[in-house]
Amino acid sequence: MRVGAVIDDLMLFSRIDAAASAADASLVRVSSPAELPADLDLVLVDWSARQPGWADALAALDARVILFGRHTDLEAHADARAAGLGPMWARSKLVGELPSLVVRDRT
Repeated sequence: MRVGAVIDDLMLFSRIDAAASAADASLVRVSSPAELPADLDLVLVDWSARQPGWADALAALDARVILFGRHTDLEAHADARAAGLGPMWARSKLVGELPSLVVRDRT
């Protein structure tokens, strides 16, 4: 499995990296969706850091996209839904689901 992470938070990225390593998945970290390679299976996006143009770049990907951020950021949740990319997950849900996410659909 090939995973992309659009995230600046190094502590959370280390957890994503550990889960990917444990599952023998490849992982690339970028600061913008425009920098993502085209051949990813899964893209994890810190939606709280979103910038103009991110929604369009993510919608154009042929990969499963999961947005995450603070569960209390109602504006981010609304923006995700409006962009057709929602729902947005809480960070805690992302961390809990990581082991199963990075092995899903693995061949």
